[in-house]
Amino acid sequence: MVDTEQQPAARSGVPAGIDAERVGAWIAEHHGADPGRLSYEVMSVGRSNLTYTVRCDGEPRWVLRRPPLGHTGGSAHNVAREGRIMAALKDTDVPVVNVLDIVDDANVLDVPFVFMDHCPGFPLNTPADLARIPAGQRRQTAFNLVDSLAAIHRVDIDAVGLGDLRRPGGFVERQLRRWLGQYEAITTRDLPAIREVHAELVARMPDDSQAAVGLVHGDFKPNNAIFTPAGEIAAVVDWELSAIGEVVTDLGYLVAMLYSDPNLTHIWVPSVAEGFPEKSALIARYEETAGREAAHVDYYAGFALWKLACISEGVYTRILKGQMGDTGFDPEQAGQGVEELALAGLDLITGSR
Repeated sequence: MVDTEQQPAARSGVPAGIDAERVGAWIAEHHGADPGRLSYEVMSVGRSNLTYTVRCDGEPRWVLRRPPLGHTGGSAHNVAREGRIMAALKDTDVPVVNVLDIVDDANVLDVPFVFMDHCPGFPLNTPADLARIPAGQRRQTAFNLVDSLAAIHRVDIDAVGLGDLRRPGGFVERQLRRWLGQYEAITTRDLPAIREVHAELVARMPDDSQAAVGLVHGDFKPNNAIFTPAGEIAAVVDWELSAIGEVVTDLGYLVAMLYSDPNLTHIWVPSVAEGFPEKSALIARYEETAGREAAHVDYYAGFALWKLACISEGVYTRILKGQMGDTGFDPEQAGQGVEELALAGLDLITGSR
């Protein structure tokens, strides 16, 4: 497994996944920029969709987000859906990037893409990113992040036109079935722990018939937000895993990311020692801002680690097949630790292995 929030090398000055001639012509027609003034660089290859900064005269002006190379379909990489969700949230309390166009035109790119304004700021990917926020402001920064999560969960999904994202049946049940199915469809190896932990998650699933249901981000963590130097949240990004479901699953995911061993998740996050609050304080802040009790957080944190293991196996397989662009990552290194990550989720839901 690997944190893929890095920049793959470009070939001939244009990164894989971008057709500079056709995309440049489209930008010229719709946004008035001379194609000769444009350049493209990878902002993040994320865990699936690819994100590029579009510069004009060397300055960041727009962002283009598309599915991974070799994309053959599936809702996990449906960038048009992701763009629609961000556009729907424009006039809510949720900070989002301004979406300009959702394009599905093979004459521009062979896959759909979302074209949006560049949002100044930075995600928290490394200790150097965190160092840009004063030490005395970091606890409040974490609370700002949690407040943005609560804002997502307060969205009236029908009022913003997202009510059709509802699906029949229980959200967690669907998620367990979906991610196991995606793991089985993409993996090239047998990892027994994935099925073992899945069985425990099914057996121990909470009865959340009274749980709050709303918009779930699905991948809410510090490197999926854009921060200002003051520690405010300029935008929440990477909405590709969003859905309608029990909102406490998002809190469980955030808790799992912030308080699990980074050697397992391979995702750097700010620690308590670096100024972020303790787990209990983070949960208390969410409950205060959301106006509801957060139940079964450890179960959902365990579920989050298992889901991350499934996602990581998909990343490993796509790197192995050359579908993640010119990352330069060693596939074998990328594939390490997937079972251990799933078993860490088991620890959370059972207290032991």
